[in-house]
Amino acid sequence: MTAVVEDRPKEACLVMATPATDGSPAKPITEAICGGKGPEAQQMAEQIHRMRTSFTPDQPKNPPTVKVAEVPVADKKATVDGEQVTVDGQTLKAIVLSHSTGVEEDEVGVRIGAAVVAGRWYVTDLGLSVG
Repeated sequence: MTAVVEDRPKEACLVMATPATDGSPAKPITEAICGGKGPEAQQMAEQIHRMRTSFTPDQPKNPPTVKVAEVPVADKKATVDGEQVTVDGQTLKAIVLSHSTGVEEDEVGVRIGAAVVAGRWYVTDLGLSVG
């Protein structure tokens, strides 16, 4: 989250993995994609930059203070919601809501899935719903 807020797409990308599907394990996104110049790399950088807009509080600290609540872990997987992640003391859900217009608090949902892959934690799923 810190790398997203600081607009460091390569570093943000390197802690992401494709989710496990139908028996295939999650796979970390490669250095070639995260730091490359090809279309996949450009697409990833653009997606992270768009997340930055939604996930950054007004006037963030430098560096931002990001905290994630402890949550249960099952089968080396965990999920946190937008109320369990704070950036500079504000919940991620409140930050997303502050960047939205015409949306009520109960219409915003943020969910982040993570899993251990090859001994390290990676973000494997990001769900954002508005409306």
